[in-house]
Amino acid sequence: MTRSMDGMTVLITGGGGHIGRATGEALAEKGANLALLDKADTTDFCKDISDRFSIRAEQVDADLMDPKALENIPTQMQDRFGGCDGLVNNAAFYDDMPGWGVPFGQEGYEAWMAVMRVNLLAPFFLAQSLTEQLSASGKGSIVNIASIYGVVGPDHGLYAGTEMTNPAAYAASKGGLIALSGWLSTVMAPKVRVNTVTPGGVARGQLPEFVSRYEAKTPLNRMATEQDVSYAIAMLMDPGAGYITGQNLLVDGGWTAW
Repeated sequence: MTRSMDGMTVLITGGGGHIGRATGEALAEKGANLALLDKADTTDFCKDISDRFSIRAEQVDADLMDPKALENIPTQMQDRFGGCDGLVNNAAFYDDMPGWGVPFGQEGYEAWMAVMRVNLLAPFFLAQSLTEQLSASGKGSIVNIASIYGVVGPDHGLYAGTEMTNPAAYAASKGGLIALSGWLSTVMAPKVRVNTVTPGGVARGQLPEFVSRYEAKTPLNRMATEQDVSYAIAMLMDPGAGYITGQNLLVDGGWTAW
């Protein structure tokens, strides 16, 4: 693959997760240096990906629930990487707390606020605080990672007989993120492009009964892989996509096309 992103540095939130790591690999293959922000330790992954792709990858420490930590990220990016050329807002709230991951009637206010702080507020304030660096790049780009449930409502029949849930707070945060991307795409233009990648369900060893129901509702008759999603993210982040902004790319196997 052409190293079309040589010399660029991309910050990936949730960089140690499934999609975060796959995205890191896809961008590293294009030559991008990586700043991986995650609560989990990504030291080994950073070393591995640096060695395999001859790029620089380091962990960035910050709590996305803490506004002060968000304010400090631009300084870290400037001091350690010389700036930031791209931002992938991939982190999502999945912590265990009361009122989260429970049926509709049990969802709680504090859980909703926690979800919004990570899934919606953090992407906005990161974009805001990194505007100067992204604008100075000449290739500035943001890709926000949403969900089909920010576009359509859930079919709760998929989860029958399982302990799986589909919280309203998650859907609302992802719908908000899609709207935010459109807003940012005009406000940050022409120096920074802003797009959304909206994945369908990703296969991660879910119960067979759920998988069979999900696949039956998907025109391509399968769940997504991390690589399906990371390919789309890397494509939009690449300078070759320089005339694409304000778009929501649905990577869902046709789920929303019915």
